[in-house]
Amino acid sequence: MTEPVATETTVREAGAADVEGVAIAVESLLLELGGRRPERTDLEAEVRALLDDPEGGSVLIADADGQTVGVLSASWQRAIHVPGVYATIQDLWVDEDWRSRGVGAELVEAIASQARARGVSRLEVGLPRETFAAIASTESFYRRNGFEHLGPRMRRLLDDQ
Repeated sequence: MTEPVATETTVREAGAADVEGVAIAVESLLLELGGRRPERTDLEAEVRALLDDPEGGSVLIADADGQTVGVLSASWQRAIHVPGVYATIQDLWVDEDWRSRGVGAELVEAIASQARARGVSRLEVGLPRETFAAIASTESFYRRNGFEHLGPRMRRLLDDQ
């Protein structure tokens, strides 16, 4: 792994020109997590859908010298037990060469800033499975960035009918 030359990163909202890069980043994230990877075209379609619906969520990019080194997507959600809208981080990926350099924290703070501007006072994230090799460092990252445990989450995949 080559250490990048020190440079500034810029966090910005993703745009139409970023669709492929965001899909590639999320694909890398899913590969690392050992999860199912949808087809790239399906990932790109979801990126476009999120970009076309700012009320549904946000996609942020961390750039360094024109290269995407981080991606964060979040959705704006409602639940009866949480008064008002809250945000859930859905995807957070930082290029391996850029980890432990503050990029993830910049992305988290940028979505927190967006959330505050929308009057949102709660930000949630689901952790990877306990079997994920880097679960301890992932949990530590979120704790350092102000998150606390809510408890485990579960899911049910529905078959096509």
